Amino acid sequence: MNRHTFRTLEFEAVHAWLATYAGSPMGRARILALAPLVEPDAVREALRTTTDARTVLESAGRQPYHDLPDVTPLLTKAGWEGFALEPRELLDVASFAEGATEIGRRVTKTEVARIVARSQRIADFTLLAAPLRRAILPSGEVADDASPRLAEIRRALVRLKSQLQSLMESFVRDKDADRVLQEKLVTTRNDRYVLVIKAEQRGQLPGIVHGRSGSGASFFVEPLAAVDMNNDIVSLQEDERAEVRRILEALTDAVGARRDELELAAALLGELDALQAMAMASKDVDGIEPVVAKDLRLGLRRARHPMLLSAVTERLGQTRRSRREAVPIDVVLEPTAPVLVVSGPNTGGKTVALKTVGLLALMAQCGLHIPAAEGSTLPVFRRVFADIGDDQSIAESLSTFSAHLAAIREMTRDLAAPALVLLDEVGAGTDPTEGGALGVAVVDYFRGRGAMVLTTTHHGLMKAYSQSTPGVASASFGYEPETFEPTYELRLGQPGRSLALEMTERLGLPAEIVSDARARLGQKEAQAEAMLRQLDSEQQALADREARLAEQERELRAAAESQRAAARADEADRQRRLDTFAADLRRQSEDMARKAADAVREAIQRIETSRRTAAAEGSRARTRAVEAIREARDAALADIGASPAAPPPRGRDAVAGDRVRIADLGVIGDVVAVHDDGELELAVSGKRLRAPQRAVSVIETGGKGASRTAASAVRITRGAGDSAPVEINVVGLRVDEAVPKVDKFLDEAVLAERREVRVIHGFGQGKLRQAVAELLNGHPHVAHFRPGGAREGGGGATIVELKD
Repeated sequence: MNRHTFRTLEFEAVHAWLATYAGSPMGRARILALAPLVEPDAVREALRTTTDARTVLESAGRQPYHDLPDVTPLLTKAGWEGFALEPRELLDVASFAEGATEIGRRVTKTEVARIVARSQRIADFTLLAAPLRRAILPSGEVADDASPRLAEIRRALVRLKSQLQSLMESFVRDKDADRVLQEKLVTTRNDRYVLVIKAEQRGQLPGIVHGRSGSGASFFVEPLAAVDMNNDIVSLQEDERAEVRRILEALTDAVGARRDELELAAALLGELDALQAMAMASKDVDGIEPVVAKDLRLGLRRARHPMLLSAVTERLGQTRRSRREAVPIDVVLEPTAPVLVVSGPNTGGKTVALKTVGLLALMAQCGLHIPAAEGSTLPVFRRVFADIGDDQSIAESLSTFSAHLAAIREMTRDLAAPALVLLDEVGAGTDPTEGGALGVAVVDYFRGRGAMVLTTTHHGLMKAYSQSTPGVASASFGYEPETFEPTYELRLGQPGRSLALEMTERLGLPAEIVSDARARLGQKEAQAEAMLRQLDSEQQALADREARLAEQERELRAAAESQRAAARADEADRQRRLDTFAADLRRQSEDMARKAADAVREAIQRIETSRRTAAAEGSRARTRAVEAIREARDAALADIGASPAAPPPRGRDAVAGDRVRIADLGVIGDVVAVHDDGELELAVSGKRLRAPQRAVSVIETGGKGASRTAASAVRITRGAGDSAPVEINVVGLRVDEAVPKVDKFLDEAVLAERREVRVIHGFGQGKLRQAVAELLNGHPHVAHFRPGGAREGGGGATIVELKD
């Protein structure tokens, strides 16, 4: 990189623009020292750091680097032995220390790795700043309580000055004061309190003369009575100055002790300030981090020259060069085609295009974001050369042509690949034929040595070279076909017309001059111009057609997207209605289920309550009936003089299946179940009743080893008042005896249109229960069967539901 290139590409203007964002002198110094890096990895790291700085800016806001004074010179002086910084200098150190600590904490909280790696190295200077603030007042004076000794001295001074003031005022109030004093006031000379005495009254007041007025009409006299007090005050003032000096030296030593940390903090804060400035600049121009190519590949998408952007010119306080914003351009160069020849009309934007590519390359290699679209790619160049504009020099006797040749000669001497060479109007300033040939030769020289070349031209030979040479691409700037106004849009892949004659017409040159010029065109030139004109026309027609197709495609896409959006909206609305309906239905179902469950629970509770009440009443009635029968029997026996017979011995407790006699009632029944409370549930003549074990005696057993015959053991109970069977008791039968009888019982029950019957099989070893279950399972008359409930015989009985 060289100064000529920087000046040509206006890189100093980029420095000046960035410096306006810096808040501190350290940050501005960093910005002004920015220079392009030439190692790809270093460029990538610098760009990513700027990206991270923009993330910090957007998340934590702008940090107040502008509040940081430049303390670098003060830190140097603080390292001198026996030196004391001035109070205001110490206040600057305190401000820097406080600001550095606070900014370091804020930035560290963002957790953006590359930036935090810098902020974490800033030390905490709270313990340094606090003593400085306590000792130095905002006015720049040392505080009274900076040390106990200084406080004592200043208290003594106040006391003495008050006493001396009272003494001096006594002279002013004396009865002879009007005669002796020139002015009734107390003033100072040489740091001592004096009175102003009339010259002719000098002998009336003994004392020390400290001077005479300019007119000679009065003397400044220190009365003898005040001399000792004045001496004491002067002595205390000297003590005060010595103590202040000692305090300042101690504070300076404290700063010097942390000099290295403060200098590191100043360097880090300068770097962070510069990074913030780069991030703010990136945000203002919508900058992006370009991709750093691994080879000689350049692809700028919608690139804009930063110095033509309103955000930049306003920042610099400059007048806009143009009322219109910079027109974005696309520039593409590949390793296989590293040369681009740009042609087109004058004032069409060719020179700006060269400067845009060169300036963005330099910015990227400084770690700066570039004003372009995402996906833009740049290689890393070791050299960037630019020969743009008119560098003629009268003082050095250099013509425009000679100046261009001198610049190209310097490029050839300092060439180092990969290099970017920008040539404006190469070969211009001499005979067009020779100039065109020279331009081709220069471009081909750099191409052969691995450089990437962008050049502008009006030479037909250069345009032909771009069309016929492998590795060389062409481009041109467009114009309005009707008015020949430039559009500033770079079109890749085609050469362009210079439009010199058309431009002269547009700029108002007399028509006869233009006509004469056209007539003087040689046949070859006219043919070439006609071919280019035809090519322009065809290209314009193609561009118009592509624009129409693109517009149609956009309209189709918009219509399709609108249809998709409408369909999505309809689907979303339908789904929303379905969701609402389902939610309402679900709520209604849940409400109905809840209400039904509540109703069922309440009904069950009422039934259970009624059942328990009825059972309790029945049990009590049966008990009362038994007691009444017993009392009636006892009364009858008493009438005939007999005594109640003693109950027979009970023997063993009854079990399910046993036939028992209820002694008090004199009735016989079958034990259906034995309850947990010891009471028996009995079946007596088709009725159910409960009786305690003590009230019954077993007359026939229904368990294993029963003495009853099969015929006498089977009992079929029928409903009251009809012959329909309701239950069968096969307790004590063998399996082969019981199964046929149960089968026949079911037939009878179906014929009698019973819906539910009970089979009593007892407990025993469970074989009879199992055989009954196997019969019922799949029986044509049986709809369902289950074990008996607590009041239905429990496991000793099976409840059978019959089919309709």
